[in-house]
Amino acid sequence: MTAITSRKRRKLFVTLAGAAVTLLFMFHNFRDVVGAESLNFSQQTHNVTLDQGGDSGKMVEHETEHQAVTTIPEDKATTTIPEDQAATTTPEDQATATSPEDGSAETGVNPAKYVAAIMDPEDTSFPRLECSSTVQPRYDYLKRTPTSTSKSSSATARGKIKYFFALDLYECSPLIPRLLGSVVQTIRFLGPENCAISVVEGRSKDGTLEILEAVRGDLEKMGVEYHLGTNGVDPKGGGNDRIRALADLRNQVLQPLVDSPEHYALNATVVFLNDISLCMDDILELIHQRVIQDADMTCAMDWIAGGELFYDVWVSRGINGDIFFEIPQNGEWAFAKNLFWNDPSTKQRLDSHLPFQVYACWNGATAFTATPVLQKKITFRASADGECYMGEPTLFCKDLWAHGYNKIAVVPSVNVGYNDEESRKVKARQGKVGDYVNSDSQEGPELIEWQREPPPMVKCLPEWGSPSWVAPV
Repeated sequence: MTAITSRKRRKLFVTLAGAAVTLLFMFHNFRDVVGAESLNFSQQTHNVTLDQGGDSGKMVEHETEHQAVTTIPEDKATTTIPEDQAATTTPEDQATATSPEDGSAETGVNPAKYVAAIMDPEDTSFPRLECSSTVQPRYDYLKRTPTSTSKSSSATARGKIKYFFALDLYECSPLIPRLLGSVVQTIRFLGPENCAISVVEGRSKDGTLEILEAVRGDLEKMGVEYHLGTNGVDPKGGGNDRIRALADLRNQVLQPLVDSPEHYALNATVVFLNDISLCMDDILELIHQRVIQDADMTCAMDWIAGGELFYDVWVSRGINGDIFFEIPQNGEWAFAKNLFWNDPSTKQRLDSHLPFQVYACWNGATAFTATPVLQKKITFRASADGECYMGEPTLFCKDLWAHGYNKIAVVPSVNVGYNDEESRKVKARQGKVGDYVNSDSQEGPELIEWQREPPPMVKCLPEWGSPSWVAPV
């Protein structure tokens, strides 16, 4: 009788835990859009503890207006699911933020303290992801004019900006010291005269906008071009087409490229970052791989649950057109750790930490060619009438293929999470760039043998329970 009661109690607990995660992920619409796309609605990290041996907990990946219930494999007693992967604040941060001597009356944030941390990689005012300041020699050539791609062999000109850093940010002040700090480190290495930063902030009440405004003077003193805009649109607000609103936010941050194309090298690289925690070598490796692979787009790998689960599965598609891991029609994530189960060659490159070709990706951080944006051929957009309902990053990749930009790759040595603590766990489990670059763990040729034709069909997933296959372009 006791055993039966215990078993029922365990099932009840897991059911309640699953319901809690479901509520979290109803706010957690696909995190593939940087900051403004993901729109951190909370600065909390919620822990859901699941008994081993019991029923799996349920989490809802509300990536579209439809709900898709997924099941996390229960390998551990504790599974940590960050609410919107928002950066968390420590008690010291909270005390600092509310100090009347140290912060503004409206937000409780002292922008000058954040600016000091952004500009100084050795600053310890905030607990942030530990990153090395050492730059490997393999990146030295990036400080000069990057190697021209086949589509822009005559486009690079001295004096034109070669690297365009794009970010949409909302409610992410705790993450800014690491995120923008790594961007600034990268820009110092590449040369401020070669770089521009464009940020669009929306509706933040945690001091994000004040910090972004305060850092302007230091960035311009460095010599970097800095664009800061705002947007009050809430993609999750009633009556809004979420994907269309997110596409508009992305396009707004790229608007300087469209307005003044003559200021930028035609083969410039756009580095588009979500509100993630990453290091300088993560950014440099994405750029490096875009250049040496002659790639049109390179993406990181983003992870949740302490680095156990790949995140951007709704957006990304393998070169075979399928999602990165199998999700059956009941929405269970029981196979989430079996990446590329039906693509042995891609799985082999993933296991060897070598870049591999895909049909579509975003994964928290990406570097792509500015050429089709500068030429006004491609923008972020929502699905057209009769077109498969997809996220705007997937559609962006679809349009790249349609215009002949068919070299899209994931760089599995670049692993990121959505707050500092999560990224620590991600890099401990999945590895850092330095663990694999120029090491014996990289087996086989680094260069990708590009497939020039898209997969015959691509999986369409407006919701997990109703998959279909559609034409790739």
